[in-house]
Amino acid sequence: MDLSEKAEKIRNTPNAGGSSVESEVLSYELLHRCFGATLLKTETEIEYFPTGGSITDYTCKLNDNTLGVSVTRAWKYRGDFDQEDAIHLLTKKLKGILNATRNAIERWHKQILHIWTNSNDTAKLLRKEYKKLPNELVSNTVVLITVVKSPVTLFASQL
Repeated sequence: MDLSEKAEKIRNTPNAGGSSVESEVLSYELLHRCFGATLLKTETEIEYFPTGGSITDYTCKLNDNTLGVSVTRAWKYRGDFDQEDAIHLLTKKLKGILNATRNAIERWHKQILHIWTNSNDTAKLLRKEYKKLPNELVSNTVVLITVVKSPVTLFASQL
């Protein structure tokens, strides 16, 4: 897969930790190709005060709006992703987004929680549980769920 220049920047910029760089690269590439998003800052370029809390994976410009984007995956390698998993993931990520937004030195219009999953059933379950969450948790976040065929690294040959 040929990545855009800014997706390559996300891939090649030191990550703040974890194993999410592929998900973040593909998230940006999808927003860029499908919606015309342009990268503003990677997760290590965004500044916070106080530091040490939740962070946003990248910021981008879309239709003259600055957006923060947090990326996660919703799948299990053993067992099925169930209601408890959905509630835990959504609650944890949405609370983290509120924290990151509150502590970011720069401001964005909204946040996107981009969730990758390999199952239509998981996507339906996430939608169902999202609708039950309190408004203060979801008020300024758009959730984008992308279903992929396999959770394997999609661009290993690029690395």
